[in-house]
Amino acid sequence: MLIETALIAAPDRANNAVFGRPLLERLMINCERAGIKRFVVAAPRELYPDVARAMGRFEGSDSVSMVESFIEILNHRDADGLAIDPSSPCVSFSGNLVFAKSQLARILGAHASDPRSVHREFSTDRDHGGEIATGPIGEMLKRGGISARLAAPAASLLPFALNGRPEDREEAELRLAKSVREESAHKDAPMARWVDRRISWRISYWLAQTRVTPNMVTVANTAFGLTCAWMFSVPNYWMRLFAAIFFLISITIDGVDGELARLKMVESEFGGKLDVLTDNIVHVGVFIGLLVGCYRVDHSRAYLYLIPILLGGFIMCAYATWRAFKIKGKQAAAWLDKVDRWSGRDFAYLVVVLAIANRLEYFAWGAAFGSYVFALALIWITGRTESSMKSESL
Repeated sequence: MLIETALIAAPDRANNAVFGRPLLERLMINCERAGIKRFVVAAPRELYPDVARAMGRFEGSDSVSMVESFIEILNHRDADGLAIDPSSPCVSFSGNLVFAKSQLARILGAHASDPRSVHREFSTDRDHGGEIATGPIGEMLKRGGISARLAAPAASLLPFALNGRPEDREEAELRLAKSVREESAHKDAPMARWVDRRISWRISYWLAQTRVTPNMVTVANTAFGLTCAWMFSVPNYWMRLFAAIFFLISITIDGVDGELARLKMVESEFGGKLDVLTDNIVHVGVFIGLLVGCYRVDHSRAYLYLIPILLGGFIMCAYATWRAFKIKGKQAAAWLDKVDRWSGRDFAYLVVVLAIANRLEYFAWGAAFGSYVFALALIWITGRTESSMKSESL
């Protein structure tokens, strides 16, 4: 039973900004991204204008109904003249809640496993001042019809409720920034998860409190990455070593634009495509710069011949990845997470080690022919995965 309705007890701090966006609007955006299509917001009538302003882009939307009491919705009739069925599933929110999409997904997952029961989860602040609950609307409104209780894990950062203390907003923002590590852990390569994210979320947290946009970070990091490509082409040990170190820093910063977009809730299709495009431009530039540098050090034309070979390998890898991402079905999400991990950028750590040893030519040869091995292996595994999914569906 999919949840399409959210009951929201209008928070008394609905207009409080978290990373520049009103608390209530953040809540509604997370719900929308989870598939919620209808919002019922309860507030005293005299507060309707203030609450509506806190909704941000949802103000005046046909998907939003405002009531003084949730009991009204059982007699409410929609545009088709149909009353809301008390057995319809919903998710409800009370308190000045701050949470991430991943926390809401976990709570909705608990509902999916037992849709006829009411599940309640309380916020992790010391006052437990907020609550998220799921279940049939009729049961939710009985106040006490709880057949199961889902307690937040002790180590959980969110949900968090603002309870009137001056430090609450800063604590909520800090917890949101830390949560981006949890959201990407399932698809990050090992070094990205253990090292890069520990650094990038701190940068994202700082930038989220400024006017810097994710696309600004993408463009700036692209320029930084292309500078690294030029440095790799210089036939000087220290220049190439710093190029490797700076490239590793660029790889770490590359995660910031996505994290910043999630914190500010400004994700866009254009931003995602720009990130992918610029990543590929930087990678091609870095590998070509590295090969040119090897040529200028050893004066062997073999490195120049490796350039078209490497570009061919990149094209094959792009095709293999595109084909892998075309897989659909129940197991698709887990499969795509694996593809993300396999195609991660942990190789930047190896580049630093080889630069220290002054053996970047090893990486040049390995990358030129290894790209074909990776592409062919991914194509083969993708084919087996497709066959396995088809046989399971029969």
